[in-house]
Amino acid sequence: MTGRAQFYSAVAVSSALIFMSAPHVVSADAVAEFYQGKRITMGVGSDPGGGYDAYARLVTRHMGRLIPGNPGFVVQNMPGGGGLRVTNHLYNVASKDGTAMATVQRALLTSPLLEGRKLQLQFDPMKFNWVGSLNSETGLIVVWHTAPHKTMEDLFKTELLVGSSSPSTDFLPLFLNNVLNTKFKIIPGYKSSTDAYIALERGELAGRVSTGWAGDKDVLEPWMKDNKVRFLAQLAMTKSPEFPDLPLILDFARTQQDKQVMELILSAQHWGRPFVLPPDVPQDRVAAVRKAFIDMTKDEQFLGESKKLRMDLDVVTGAEIDELLKRVYATPPEIVEIARKAISESPR
Repeated sequence: MTGRAQFYSAVAVSSALIFMSAPHVVSADAVAEFYQGKRITMGVGSDPGGGYDAYARLVTRHMGRLIPGNPGFVVQNMPGGGGLRVTNHLYNVASKDGTAMATVQRALLTSPLLEGRKLQLQFDPMKFNWVGSLNSETGLIVVWHTAPHKTMEDLFKTELLVGSSSPSTDFLPLFLNNVLNTKFKIIPGYKSSTDAYIALERGELAGRVSTGWAGDKDVLEPWMKDNKVRFLAQLAMTKSPEFPDLPLILDFARTQQDKQVMELILSAQHWGRPFVLPPDVPQDRVAAVRKAFIDMTKDEQFLGESKKLRMDLDVVTGAEIDELLKRVYATPPEIVEIARKAISESPR
């Protein structure tokens, strides 16, 4: 059993018990009658072409035929605020009848717990209906081949210029600076990760803190083959099979408290690119959409296209996201407070 599988084993048991005890009083016919002839709007909190957008469009090409009534899908890109715009919209504005759905930036699930942007955070992650995620994510500390940084230890001594495309992309370098005393210098103003990688290639930046290998590998793999980039550490709770020899950032924790803080920050990596329905959707429709999502991940057509597109799959269910969020929001207050300071501009 892998480290990731062990991590999920406890929540899998509780999720199964919840499912078995749930009353199944509404027939699939009612769901099919509702969805027949309808269209589900899939919100994406980023511009077309990125990792979230790619996974969303893959889902919209397959999931409808597995939902009773076979609704169609349409993608609506709503970039802004590092995914905040689409998340606030889904929670407060979008229809609550099951015809609105979104994929939201993973860091936003812990933002109410960790961030100070309270006036802009107009949602409660615990009240959303989480559908699932197609992958867990592994972040990477990436350096350009001309940078002097050869190992993680060099990052404790020598400054590394990295680009920022939103507040949520600053979390990891900020917390590393404040918890581990790394020397990232964050350069803001990039519109997307694509822009930041272009800046890296032209020498404007020396590195990049990638929040997800699955979304960035189309850029990074060719550079790896040409020895244009190297990686210093992987940012995840457990090692990815893609990088068996690359150290985990947790290996550099100096104290048990530092490790707890890092685990809280890194928890978002587990739910990857989550798909979600708004609050108050009728539960028979939520159950049908969740089931269709899981059925899709076993469907031959879906698997064939995901393989053709080289899309990583490491499925997380909606029930697992629910349970993981409960664990995260039960973190001791003193650890939460340290984590809050660790993702701020001020050092701890």
